[in-house]
Amino acid sequence: MIHNTNVKTRNTRSRRSYDSPLREEQAEATRGRILDALVRAMAGGLASLSVPAVAREAGVSIPTIYRHFGSKAGLIAALGPYVSAKAGLIPDAIPESIDDMGDAIRSTYRNLDEMDATLRAAMASQIGAEARQAAMPWRRSWHRDVMRRSAPDLSDAEVERLTDLSIVLMSSGTFRVFRDYLGLDADEAANRTEWALRTLVHGAQRAARGG
Repeated sequence: MIHNTNVKTRNTRSRRSYDSPLREEQAEATRGRILDALVRAMAGGLASLSVPAVAREAGVSIPTIYRHFGSKAGLIAALGPYVSAKAGLIPDAIPESIDDMGDAIRSTYRNLDEMDATLRAAMASQIGAEARQAAMPWRRSWHRDVMRRSAPDLSDAEVERLTDLSIVLMSSGTFRVFRDYLGLDADEAANRTEWALRTLVHGAQRAARGG
């Protein structure tokens, strides 16, 4: 009897260990399906976020959306990182210092240049602006870390100013100016942005030393 109970316990534990990754995979797929539906709805001209409308577009129930995202605010907060990752705007590796920024800038600009029209339309909407704002704390964090490691002798205020400039220079708006106004391709624009960031950081360091 004890032997049989142990076998049942082992089988149950094995089944649970198998089911857990499967459930996680299914949950992740559902989240992606919901966020894809929101992107399509935004690109189609959705003026304001309606959870029932997104549920219909995704083919899921309204409670399913709340189960995965908690609230409408949670859905918007998840959209920014999701779209950024889907569009390839999150660097494969966060740069350690200003010397490593070139690859990240080049990758970002190339992905902006090749961005799917649906994603582009979605991010140009009001909800897209809200999603970008929701993702801003994370973006500020890694840009700030790069600036701080690149120029550890600068004050917090100076690091924050460099952080602001780094974010602006790596934005879609800056890339569009390079491409549409100056006729530069993604790599040429990335070279200029990398040069500008190096110049700003080194100039701030010289100024801090009284040079």
